[in-house]
Parts: sequence; C-alpha cells; structure tokens
Amino acid sequence: MTERKKSRYVYKAVRANSCYFRDKKVRKIFKFFFYLMSFGVIVCSLYFGINEILSIIYKSDKIIIKDIDIIGAKNITKAEIKEILPFKVGDNLLKVKLFETESEIKKLKPELKNIIINRRWQKIKIKLYERTPEAFVTQNGEIYGIDFDDMTFPLRGFMGEMKVPKIIYKNDEERKRLLDFIKRFKLSCDGFLNNILEMRINSTDDIVFVVTDNTTIIWGGEMSEHLPNKFKKFRKVYEDAISRYKQIEYINMNLYSFGRIVVKPVVGILTK
Repeated sequence: MTERKKSRYVYKAVRANSCYFRDKKVRKIFKFFFYLMSFGVIVCSLYFGINEILSIIYKSDKIIIKDIDIIGAKNITKAEIKEILPFKVGDNLLKVKLFETESEIKKLKPELKNIIINRRWQKIKIKLYERTPEAFVTQNGEIYGIDFDDMTFPLRGFMGEMKVPKIIYKNDEERKRLLDFIKRFKLSCDGFLNNILEMRINSTDDIVFVVTDNTTIIWGGEMSEHLPNKFKKFRKVYEDAISRYKQIEYINMNLYSFGRIVVKPVVGILTK
C-alpha cells in the first residue's frame, strides 16, 4: 500500500513539473512576440516620423540653395560648371548628392584633377582643382595637355601658351617613360625645361630633345642618380657652345659616364 501511494505521488509530481515548464515556455514565446511587435511598432513610428520630419524640412523655404559659390576656376569658367550641375538655385539643399555630382563632373571635365563640393547654410561651395600640362601630346590631329598622372585633357585658356615640351611616342610605354624623365629632369634642370620644344626616344633607345635654337640634345639613358651632375655639365657645355658657334647641330651626352661630351656645330666637330 505504501509503495502504491508513493508511486502515485511521484507520478503527480512529474505532471506538475511538466505543466510548469510548459507554461514557462509559453510565457517566453509570448514575451518574444510582444517584444518583437513592440520593436516593430517603434521602428514604424520612427520611419514614418522621420519621413514626416524630412517632408517638412524639404518643403521649408529655409533649406534651399540660395547661392552656388565656385572657386579655383582659372581656365574653366564658372558658367560651364553651373551648366552641368544637377542642381540649381532654389533646389532643396539636402537633396544634393555630393559624391555622385563630383564623380560625374570629373568624367565630363577631364581637365579637372579634382573637385570638392560641400554644403553650407543655404549655399553650395564648389572647389575646383585644374590639371596643369607638364607636356603636350597629339591625339587625332589635335594638341592636348598631359600631366604626371598620365591623363590627357583639352587645352584651356592660357594652357596652349605654356612652355612645356611636346612628347612624341610610339606606344604607352614610351609615353610613360618620357613623362617620368620630365618629372625627374624638372627637379634638376633649374627652369631649362622651358627651352625644350619636343622630346622623343630614338631608334637606339636614347632620350632626345630639341631646344628652342633647334639644337638636338642626345641625352642618352636616364640614370636618375647622375642626373643633377650630368645636367650641370651639359649646361656648361651648351652655354659655351652657343657662345662659340652660330648654329649647333647636336650635343651628344651619351659618353658622359666616360668623361666625354660631343658637340657638333653646323660646320666642323668639336669634342670636349
């Protein structure tokens, strides 16, 4: 008798525990859905509330563009920049897509190295950074500028009058090599680059340039580590040669590393 009662008691205790855990699980599920619904209500309220606030802001006559300020325009006119802007005076200030506008203008105007657009109170400020030609190149019969980014662009304003060499090349590799030489030569030549009319690479892979008095300079290889000293020696020989001869056919710097420079005037040959 005792064993039967004890067994029945244990059985009831198990059922009671099962109900307890089941009710606890139901409560957890209920709480989860309650919190989920609460979160959804809060998100929806915020969404519609923010949209309502933005709608009010967009309609406000105080959040509009009243001025477009363009600075840094030297060769490109402010009028042509304003013409391609996707916004105008009177548009909502907050609707302006800054990054997309910058990217689009740089595509339309390759002569711009960079453009930065910022919002100000009731104003859009645009800062232009124009490219500067480091050399001239010919493309489809037209003269273009090219900078050390290896970027070609149309000549604007005073650019066509700049004293930079025209580079003549057969392929992209030669163009990049000449640009790299000009970049390093510019640091050592003390303004002499203004005297160079054109530059190319000859059949023996030497860099050759022609200066304003039609003298051809056969520079030879780049040898960047010797460039400053090589240029100083060349400058001295060149100035001495033009003081002695009316016309010089060429100056050959190929033998500089052997201590020789060949100067050929129009009549006779002089070796220094």
